[in-house]
Amino acid sequence: MSFPLSRRAVLAASALLGLAATPAFAQDKSITVMIWGTTWQLAVEQIAEQFTAETGIDVQMIAQSSSGESLAKLQAQRANPGVDVWFTTSSVASRAVKDDGLFAKIPVDKLSHTGEMIDGSYNEGWVAAYAYPLGIVYRPDLVDGEITSWEDLWKPEFDNALAVPAPSTYQGRIVLIASELAGGSIDDVDPGIKKLEALEPNVAFWYTSDAQARQALANGEVKVLVAPPSGAKTVRDQGVDVTMISPKPAAMMYDVMTIVKNGKEDMAAQFIDFMTSQSSQQIIAEKNQNMPVNATASVPEKLAGQYPHPEDTITYDEDKVNADFNGWNEKFLMTVSQ
Repeated sequence: MSFPLSRRAVLAASALLGLAATPAFAQDKSITVMIWGTTWQLAVEQIAEQFTAETGIDVQMIAQSSSGESLAKLQAQRANPGVDVWFTTSSVASRAVKDDGLFAKIPVDKLSHTGEMIDGSYNEGWVAAYAYPLGIVYRPDLVDGEITSWEDLWKPEFDNALAVPAPSTYQGRIVLIASELAGGSIDDVDPGIKKLEALEPNVAFWYTSDAQARQALANGEVKVLVAPPSGAKTVRDQGVDVTMISPKPAAMMYDVMTIVKNGKEDMAAQFIDFMTSQSSQQIIAEKNQNMPVNATASVPEKLAGQYPHPEDTITYDEDKVNADFNGWNEKFLMTVSQ
């Protein structure tokens, strides 16, 4: 179900943001969005079509394969980046937007939906398009009983049965989860490294390629995949039944939108505002199978069980993650993956 915005509502939001009178808006009613191709095709393309219908602003897409490559491209072409809205991860965005010569601040005080958005999903540097936890995806036909907690993965019956992201994937979230389980924290990950060392006998492989890990679960090479909801969706799309849970601590991550200084910052802000509306977030929940960041949008009933309870989630300071991430990875490589 979606909840289309009326044209009057969109125009009111435009006036609130001060968009309608800008020269860029008047002269060239188009913006360019850099985004992952799959994300665009599944949900954002439909949202963009609605945005264009409501505002008259055309949306062009540039596909990206990785945030790192895209950031390097934007930096190399900063005089004329050719991009107005850039999608990336919250961890990359937190580093990138410190370059105020390339990125504009989000006009947070003028956005329409912040009162409906979940905590931690927006700031002056970026606005989340959707949220996703790192959780547990498993094949019920290969697992006896149910998996109900992270601690279950350390049980001997899962010997050589798990595909787990290496700390270099998902910005060290597996280290942070293990640290929380072992009494550590983002400021003390040593207990988490030891916890992962104890998990080693159950790990078939520590993956850095999502595609490889998802295919291994689909093929039955592993029974359990530690991954976000997109991992479960990919395997389901191959016709393989999987169950996903996001137990406590559910380490949250965000794919986010930033504004690139390309002369159309006002229209870029209007697109970002539209993306966080209830109707847009409903489309994201249904097609991307990720968590909406607008709390008034609901998730499909059949998927509700894979998302964490609000009280079980934990959102980390991305600046702190970025500062310490390489150190965590080095400790992991020295201790666990030798």
